[in-house]
Amino acid sequence: MGFMRTPKVRPDPALEEQKRAEMARLAKEQQEAEVQRLEKDRKMKQNLLGAKSLQGEDIEGFGGYRRKLMGRNK
Repeated sequence: MGFMRTPKVRPDPALEEQKRAEMARLAKEQQEAEVQRLEKDRKMKQNLLGAKSLQGEDIEGFGGYRRKLMGRNK
């Protein structure tokens, strides 16, 4: 029954090169995203993000900006 089989197509070397390049690009993007996530976590843990992080260590009593409390008119 060999006459019923379809012929095998040789893999295109240019297509294989494109696949390898795309896989390398995706791996690089994934690595950069992980580095950015770790950097953001580090900044959050060390309080380096936001307006409160810019104030000096000697300022006491500043708890942030006023917030509207639900259920109060004040």
